[in-house]
This record gives sequence, C-alpha cells and structure tokens, in this order.
Amino acid sequence: MGREAVVCELSNRLYQICDRRSVSCTIDRKHDANAVICDSELTSKLKSAAYLGLKRMTGSVQDEGPVLMSGAGHDAMALSHLTKVGMLFVRCRGGISHFPEEHVLDDDVWASGLAILAFIDTQL
Repeated sequence: MGREAVVCELSNRLYQICDRRSVSCTIDRKHDANAVICDSELTSKLKSAAYLGLKRMTGSVQDEGPVLMSGAGHDAMALSHLTKVGMLFVRCRGGISHFPEEHVLDDDVWASGLAILAFIDTQL
C-alpha cells in the first residue's frame, strides 16, 4: 500500500470515528513531499569517509559496516532540487531515532564527527 493510499485510508477512518461520535473533524495536509533517493556516488564517498574516521579514531581498519537503505527525508526533501543528497547515520541504542528514548554513545558521535571531517577533507 502506497503512502497516498495510507493517508486516504487513515483519513476515512478518522472521519468515520468522528461521525459515530458526532464530532467534527478537519484534516489539513501541511506538508507533502516525496522521499528522496540518496546519490550513490555521495553515499560511497560518505562510506569511505566513515572508514577513514574510524581508522583515525581506533588506529585500525574496521570490518565492513552496514549501509542502510533510507528514503531521505527531512531537509533532504527540501534540498534535493538544488543538490545531490546523502546521509551519514549515527548508531543509536536499539535503533531508536527521533524519539525521547534515542541515545547515542559519545564515541559514536566522535566517530561521526571524524567521518564528516574526513569527507570534507576528500572534497577540498
């Protein structure tokens, strides 16, 4: 089921619930933008930079790290018409992100900072 079908189904169910309860309901879509596919070249460069950052941090080459599939959202949707987009994910405990329960370790923040610095170094 696509996103539009989900929004339509959710809206219909909300209207049905409101009708049964004799409550008025108005649904206004405030934002609508499709997810953006991350640029493969940029993703590859970010992956290499992550390895460089980890090597700088630990002094050794790390095993193969995960590459996550993500339909880039947030700022990427707004910027994609101007430039290529890519994402560098910071490991979160339990994979929880964008919630109060989100927690990252200082070392993971440090590693991501080193990765971004390595990425910038390769682009200069």
